Amino acid sequence: MNYIITGISYNGKLCEQPDNDTIVMSGEELGKSNVRFTKEDKIYVPSESSLSTVMEHMDDESLKAGISRLKDKYLCREALKPLYPDFFFATAQLGDLANFNTKGKKIVIKPRKGFFGTGVRIVEVHSDLAEVAREIKREVLENARYFPDSILSREEFILEEFISGEEFAVDMFYDQEGVPAIMNIYSHPEAANSSYDHLMYYNNKAVFERYLKPLTRLFIKLGDALNLKSFPIHAEFKLQNDNFVPIEFNPMRYGGFGLADLTKLSYGFDPISCYFTDQHLNWAEIWRDRDKSHYAFILAYNGTEADVDTMCPDHAKLQACLKENANLLDYIQLDHTQNPVFAIAYIHSHSKKDMLNLLNMEFNDFFI
Repeated sequence: MNYIITGISYNGKLCEQPDNDTIVMSGEELGKSNVRFTKEDKIYVPSESSLSTVMEHMDDESLKAGISRLKDKYLCREALKPLYPDFFFATAQLGDLANFNTKGKKIVIKPRKGFFGTGVRIVEVHSDLAEVAREIKREVLENARYFPDSILSREEFILEEFISGEEFAVDMFYDQEGVPAIMNIYSHPEAANSSYDHLMYYNNKAVFERYLKPLTRLFIKLGDALNLKSFPIHAEFKLQNDNFVPIEFNPMRYGGFGLADLTKLSYGFDPISCYFTDQHLNWAEIWRDRDKSHYAFILAYNGTEADVDTMCPDHAKLQACLKENANLLDYIQLDHTQNPVFAIAYIHSHSKKDMLNLLNMEFNDFFI
């Protein structure tokens, strides 16, 4: 049986339109049920908030072990040691960060379990770690209103060497035989305001032509190392010295928080159904008639200076801004008091330059 287990964060439209062979239920409903997942079942979890409940209902110990290794950033680095033997990483409690010895390295500090870049900091050799720790604590406590303990670690952190280069994300799954199937590749450029880190993910033909083959080879190695089968992943990488170095892997979901809908809007196929049916894709054929197309997923953040309890987002103003730079494929309004973002937009453009102009958006301008 195929299952979609939704959560408290946004799940996406595709989760609302399953085929007849798929059961959809919330994590809360699952927790109250007698449902048990066997090796024959396939599970898609678009929201991090339901993952722990899903694992409690799993009878497949090997699948649970795979999820635990990838979800916990420290355990993930341990699992990746054979592929990246020289990569530096360590773990520490929040209260110990101020005294951590960085050994003269530029490092990244992030929660062992995290979401939306919460609590992530880049530390230079001469950074004041005590002040960094205070900033992280404030941010984690602020975002605790949105994310429970199962999604965001409050006290446990991982410290790892800084990875330079362009950032990319991949939605993929391993089929029943352990063969990787890539459903989408995104370039993840930096926003002008670093507080809006996940503002844009985009794809185009050039991205696929350049990176499909090396990413496929990497996922073959990862699958062999971890023995992953019937396993969906949202992965994030940086391209450092022509090598893809993983930032994180999010197991049992890809296209979470509505990102899967961009794949449907871009290419016309449902990536969740592809996972359930073990469907592999012919990307050369898909991109044949889309040479000049650029597709993007836009997260509209709550402005850094916006008081979400007293101010409201101006959706019409944001939509007008988006339409000045691209074709608006879809627009989802979110409750800004319950999320760190107030909208998700899906856009299409024939001009990469116009699309990338949106990285300069200041979301304080869209609150009244």
